[in-house]
Amino acid sequence: MAHSKIAISTAAMIAVAAAWTGTANAAPANTPAIVEVAAETSASTVIQSLADQAMVELTDQTLADDVRRKKFVALMDRYFAMDVVSRFVLGRYWRSISDAEMNEFANLLQNYLALNYANQFKEFNGEQFVVGNETEKNKDTFVNSQFVRPDGPPVNIVWRMRMFGDAFKIIDVSIEGLSMGITQRDEFTSVIQQNNDDVSALTKALKAKTGL
Repeated sequence: MAHSKIAISTAAMIAVAAAWTGTANAAPANTPAIVEVAAETSASTVIQSLADQAMVELTDQTLADDVRRKKFVALMDRYFAMDVVSRFVLGRYWRSISDAEMNEFANLLQNYLALNYANQFKEFNGEQFVVGNETEKNKDTFVNSQFVRPDGPPVNIVWRMRMFGDAFKIIDVSIEGLSMGITQRDEFTSVIQQNNDDVSALTKALKAKTGL
C-alpha cells in the first residue's frame, strides 16, 4: 500500500481487497466454515465475518488464480447485494435493459472485478483490519473500519449496508470518503456514452475482458 488514501483505479475493488486481506483477527487455515450471514445480528459482525472468511479462503498463495477468482465471486455473491450494486453502477441506463440483460451484467461485473483484483489477496503482509462502530441513516447502516498499516497512517473504510430480509448486505464501500460505487459508475457511464448510450457496448467490453 503505497499511499495513505490507497491508489485506486476506476474499478476500485482493489481497495476493498486490501481491507479484506488485512483482517486483525485472522483465522487459521483450519478454521471451520463461517456461519451464514443471515444468522449475524449486526452489520459490523457481517463485516468481520467477511474479513475472516476472505483471510481463510483467499490468501493461500498456493491457490490457482482461477480458483481464487471463483472464491472471490462467491464472497461477493454472499456479502454484496449485487442486484442493487449493478443497478447503481449502470446509473439511469439500467432501466433501458431487460431483466435477463441485467442478470448478465451483474455476472460480468463480478467476474470483471475478480479478474482484476482477486490476486491482491496474495499480498497480505501482516496489516490489520479493525472494525469500528455502526451508525444508521434512513434505511442504511454504515460500518466504520480502518486498514492499519505498519508503514503509514490508517486508511478509513466505511461499508454501507442494508437489510434484505433477515440479512445485512453491502451496497457500497467508501475509502477515505470516496464512494467505490460512484467511481465505478463514472467509468461505466463514460463507456456507454462513448457508444451512443448503448449498454450492450459495455457488456461486450466486459465479455472481452473476462472471456465470458
